[in-house]
Amino acid sequence: MSEQNKPVAVNMLSKKENNTVSAEHESVQAYFCTATEEFIFLTNDASTGLDSHAVELMTCVDAHKTAKGVYSLAIEQYGKVFSQPERSAELSALEAEVANAESTLQEKQKELQEKLGTFAADGIGYESVVELIPIATKNNQGRNRGVGSRYSYVKKAYYDNLGTGVKHKVKLKAKDETSAAESIFIRDDKNNIKGIDTKKLKEQLTSLDFSAPDTGIKFWDAEDLLKVDKTLTGWAESWNSSLVMDNKEIGQHIDVSAGAQFMRFTSNAGASGEWDPVNGALTFKGEASAVLSIASGTADATIYMPDRIGWALKFHSEKSTTPVEMGMLRLYLETVLNGFAGASVQAEAQLQVTTINGKQALVGQSNKRLPRFSERRTTGAEFHKQMDENEEGVKASGEIFCGARAEVKLTGGVQWLQPVEITTHQGKSGDEAKAAGEFVDFCSISESVVGMAGAGVGGTFQCDLINGKFCFKIAASLCVGVGAKGSFEASVEYDKLMDFGGWLTYQLYGLDYAFFELIAKDAFEAFSKICVMLLSDMKDDIAEQLKKCKINLGTIETQFNDFMASAEAGMQASQQRNQLSKKINQNPNILLKYTPESKGILLYLLTRHGVWDHFDLNNRGDRIIPDIYSERKEAVLNVLSSIQTQKEWFQIFCHRTADGSSLANGNTALKYMVAQNQMNEIRAFLQEGLNRDDEMDKVYRRLKEKSFWGYALMMNNTIGYKLHTKDNPFYPKLAPFSPCNQSEV
Repeated sequence: MSEQNKPVAVNMLSKKENNTVSAEHESVQAYFCTATEEFIFLTNDASTGLDSHAVELMTCVDAHKTAKGVYSLAIEQYGKVFSQPERSAELSALEAEVANAESTLQEKQKELQEKLGTFAADGIGYESVVELIPIATKNNQGRNRGVGSRYSYVKKAYYDNLGTGVKHKVKLKAKDETSAAESIFIRDDKNNIKGIDTKKLKEQLTSLDFSAPDTGIKFWDAEDLLKVDKTLTGWAESWNSSLVMDNKEIGQHIDVSAGAQFMRFTSNAGASGEWDPVNGALTFKGEASAVLSIASGTADATIYMPDRIGWALKFHSEKSTTPVEMGMLRLYLETVLNGFAGASVQAEAQLQVTTINGKQALVGQSNKRLPRFSERRTTGAEFHKQMDENEEGVKASGEIFCGARAEVKLTGGVQWLQPVEITTHQGKSGDEAKAAGEFVDFCSISESVVGMAGAGVGGTFQCDLINGKFCFKIAASLCVGVGAKGSFEASVEYDKLMDFGGWLTYQLYGLDYAFFELIAKDAFEAFSKICVMLLSDMKDDIAEQLKKCKINLGTIETQFNDFMASAEAGMQASQQRNQLSKKINQNPNILLKYTPESKGILLYLLTRHGVWDHFDLNNRGDRIIPDIYSERKEAVLNVLSSIQTQKEWFQIFCHRTADGSSLANGNTALKYMVAQNQMNEIRAFLQEGLNRDDEMDKVYRRLKEKSFWGYALMMNNTIGYKLHTKDNPFYPKLAPFSPCNQSEV
């Protein structure tokens, strides 16, 4: 007789004792199946085989999770030392440790994939698992691993092959299987499970017949039922508790679907010990952590890509023979992982971006290696403007990624390492030295932008103005690493507009103010004009329109023309120019985030003057000796003091027009002649009243001939600006590197 056909009980000896029949039989192992609400009774041999199978799967998942933790910790140790230049001699050994951890993770990932099957973008590629809770009884108390308060997972195919005579089922539901009336699961009007009725669970445990119908053998007595009650009540209460762990849109209902079971399995629930739905945690490669909601089979995850250190981004322009340095880049994502799609993020070596039910989502990508840490540290990411076809990701529905619910959200941001003032490092080292840079968002990933950037923007890394937002399309390979597919669609929210300006102007600075082809021309011009209007009395209207996406290229042009008309002639124009001057003088540092075109427009506006300006009593300053255009001349000098290099100086004067357009039209020979004429006009304006044109000469004399990479942009009349005499040796080594929560590793 085969193992599949053995009876549940074997009648070894029968005898009458006080008119009762006592049957000696093989002890059985009992499990509770969470999805079907039934008890499974197995023979000793079948139980031993199932337990070995479950342990094998659990061990493989646990080894993979452990390897992730070791890899993450190795990167963290490298990052901490990397942020202390005086310890640079230690980096070689630490990089070797990262490489070893990386190799081990790759090996464990391959072993796990062999157990799980290969994830397929065109359907479910993983082998489903069945989630079981081992039940302790007096016959098998502690006999096998994981008895009581634990989860066991076995492949569905293995479970289904446990045939009659080896496996016996007892339904917990007292009524027909199709009826939910007696189910322990409490459902809402949408059929979502909102909780587990522990009272009903207790009642049904005492009313069910736990005996084999063919032999009449009763598996449990009253003492056993107390233990079963305790185990299942603890499980039910832990799941109920997990539903109120946070007020989050995800994880508010219990999920026993195949996708949720698989998600719990790959989250290492089988090896996580006692019920711990609230504090259960898991980690991912790529410097990430997540908290798992056991009952819902979801994980709220924060993921850094390629890691928290980031990597150097280089753009290979067709107009340049050498790549353009764009600084350090990293991506952070806040998302919810669930179902097979969420599990694939944990199990696969690489990731891709896709669209599920019209929303951006992360999914795993099979047979792709991890982006090598050594490559990230030495070569960084170099890209051309055009995205390769093989970088495009999949477009799929939620049905393809079984178990991925529509509530899934993907938010986050693309960050660049913004340099801070190097003067904080003078005479300091180690913990006393402040960071030479900090990661700052310049665009955000959110639901509102999905489909916008994809419709109007192409290329590996490109920005355009679409439906009132500065939208980015960024290839995942730039943020995630070699082999990643798809593209993130992001936008610049209003509260990040000046951070976007800081990123943009720093790229121009690095290019020494050459044409920045990654920003669409119309979008660049729109940003330059918006910056000017945000210094006027139109600020509130413009801000409201930007927040509500009620602005486009046409409306920007119309409003800008209206603003320029109001600032050109009459008493109102004089008041507008005074308002502009006041805003600039109150916060001149904001000009460091303005384009040369913005500054050219400002110089044009500030130096307009006529008869009405002389009648304007507010146009004499507040000094003891009245001075015509006092505030405006101060504002002009502040604009000039924000200039970083001689190249920017000439760029600004060539764009000193009403709309920021170039007077030289790209003619290099003409540029200096045009700029000289413009400088003469500014000089004449500064000579009105109390003469200040000598200060303009001083500004030009202190300008550098070239940019020095890795320093914060500073006003050119500061000591910090004078100290920028070569590329910053601290940047990006002193970037902040926050540690992982070690309890989550």
